[in-house]
Amino acid sequence: MIERRFILKDEMGLHARPAAMLMMKMSNVLSRVEIICKGERADGKDAMSIMALDAVAGDEVVFCIEGPDEEEAMQAVELLMNQR
Repeated sequence: MIERRFILKDEMGLHARPAAMLMMKMSNVLSRVEIICKGERADGKDAMSIMALDAVAGDEVVFCIEGPDEEEAMQAVELLMNQR
């Protein structure tokens, strides 16, 4: 399992567009993807679940990825999170 922490920079946080982009990237991986923010957990392959975290700028989000392609999945997460 790989775990990485990010601080959200985008003022809008994980709103509809970034949640959809994240979901689209993660839907192609075999690994389980979980996002944790403020004690709440979300399925990283479900945009509604991601948006329900209500994560905003300054929040810390933790990505936990476990599975056969976890390294590649985390690289995709890092690219997306570093753009925001």
